[in-house]
Amino acid sequence: MDTMARGWMPAKIGIWLVLVVVVWMLAAPAVWPMQTTVGGRPLDLDGTLRVREVVEENGATKHERTLEELRLHVGVELAKWVRFDATTVGTNGGPTLKADRAGVYSWNGVFQDISPAVEFDEAYLSMVLPSVDLRLGIQKVAWGKLDRTQPNNLINPIAYFDPFLAEEAEERIGVPALQASYYLPETAAIPPESRLTVVWVPKYVPPRFPLATCDVQGNASHCDAERWFPPAGVPTPNFFVPPGLITLPDGSPSPGFNVPLAFRVRNVAPPATRLNDSTVGVRYSALIRDVDLALYYFHGFDIEPGFNLTAQVFGQPDPSLANPFHVKDLSGATTLSPEFHRIDSWGADFAYAFDRFTVRGEGAFVSGRPFPRDLRDLVTNPQALAGEIKNALTALTQGAGQATVLLPPATVIHSAAEWGLGVDYVYEGYLLLLQVNQTDVLHNDVDLLIKNVETRLLANLRKSFLADRLQTQLIGMHAIESDYTLIRPTLLYRLTDNLNAQVGYLFIAGRAGSLIGQYRRNDEGFVRLEYKL
Repeated sequence: MDTMARGWMPAKIGIWLVLVVVVWMLAAPAVWPMQTTVGGRPLDLDGTLRVREVVEENGATKHERTLEELRLHVGVELAKWVRFDATTVGTNGGPTLKADRAGVYSWNGVFQDISPAVEFDEAYLSMVLPSVDLRLGIQKVAWGKLDRTQPNNLINPIAYFDPFLAEEAEERIGVPALQASYYLPETAAIPPESRLTVVWVPKYVPPRFPLATCDVQGNASHCDAERWFPPAGVPTPNFFVPPGLITLPDGSPSPGFNVPLAFRVRNVAPPATRLNDSTVGVRYSALIRDVDLALYYFHGFDIEPGFNLTAQVFGQPDPSLANPFHVKDLSGATTLSPEFHRIDSWGADFAYAFDRFTVRGEGAFVSGRPFPRDLRDLVTNPQALAGEIKNALTALTQGAGQATVLLPPATVIHSAAEWGLGVDYVYEGYLLLLQVNQTDVLHNDVDLLIKNVETRLLANLRKSFLADRLQTQLIGMHAIESDYTLIRPTLLYRLTDNLNAQVGYLFIAGRAGSLIGQYRRNDEGFVRLEYKL
């Protein structure tokens, strides 16, 4: 049985198991979500079962397996003022063709590919006291008022395994934290609904990415990357050195030659669990003249990814006069590893509703943010690496076996201003959201995956029909300076009160060297079946 057949067999078995469960639930009495008691304490149990199939538009791109996901939530009231809630997610298949093991996602690895996989999404105690709310455990904290992109939403990192089809809240990774909220008493000097919230995260949890590799076979390199591994994160598999770039020991110009490059990702340990490496977020909110206002401060490691790219070249001495370099078996290897950077962020947001409109705005100034470069550009300019290439060849002719080639930084650190403004309009069942976001990278003079001024336009239109049984949605986004476009129409039909079916399409276009445009070969249609337990 070949590799593809072995990969599809568990997925097919999983599909049939899910379908059997769904049919059984359709035939069973509608008793979910379940409410019962344990030791005299109220207990709630509910969940969601999903199956998704993706049809890739471009047959040359990486495929996906059928995704099966089971999400279970349990909540128990331990006392009138204490409650425990936990959510566990199990997945199998999807964009994880390189997964070679099953298990639980780790808090210590950026590059992970696990299937079947289990994640403890949330598990926390919440306590309601006079004027104070406490929450302790693994949790998600949603800050900010804009749609999709919130400059102040900095507590929970993102899992980039399925960046455009995963639900916005579900792609966030739960972190261990202590959250405390104090409700200030209303006085002449303190506005109504004033609340001060402090979140302390003792252990930094990094974002997650799938896997990618390139292996040298003969005189060429062949790459194998997961479908949603960023293409800009994989350097060119073959590095061509043009004729005359360096001068040989005899004074003659060098001939042109090609160096096949291997590629690997490597995890490094995130910051240790200690007070100096913890994260603190502070939020103050209040209602002033019917405007919902909030102020933010964040200090800790950024949830935005930063990376480091290193390169080595390998070869053996060759005394043959026919070889002008006197090096044989020449090849190279690049390694991508994560970097972790502290930032400070000061921000604010507001929301105001009137008539059929809701206006929302948000902004933040971030100091010390990492901005990634297109790694394909770091090893495609031999002129910039001429000195490093010459030094490496010299070391190899002397029998070193391998030599390091210093590359330009894969991530640059700058301050940035991020802001956005959006408006919602409701009319006869239609909900239209229009939003503009902008990122201004300050004092930058190198090419990044985003422009120094990056303006993004977002439109989100929703409408329900047939007494809300049929729901339609159209999401569109366009970046003006980076020139990329994303469109995602979806149609959802509620077959029963608990079962719904959704079909949709993901369209991406734009510059290959942009944040979203790099995925322009990944257009796809999708079908999803969801049963709410």
